[in-house]
Amino acid sequence: MASYVMLYGVGWTQRWEVAEDSVLLAKAEIERVGRNETSHLPVLDPSTGEPTNLVVAWQHVAAAVVVGSGHREAPETSAGQYR
Repeated sequence: MASYVMLYGVGWTQRWEVAEDSVLLAKAEIERVGRNETSHLPVLDPSTGEPTNLVVAWQHVAAAVVVGSGHREAPETSAGQYR
């Protein structure tokens, strides 16, 4: 099952695939949202699928979540549903 970290800021959104062995780290790192801190998130390059690091300046992130794509389908009317 693929998992993704979703990052939201003022006027921008990013989605990065997270390696299976880095999901717990990504979930822990998103606790930094809004803080004047930076960190390195291990993600997969969308072009090659190879591991790389994303440097995140958390003070510019308004919200973040880690989601898995293997979850069961929700009704089309679900608020917050991402496809």
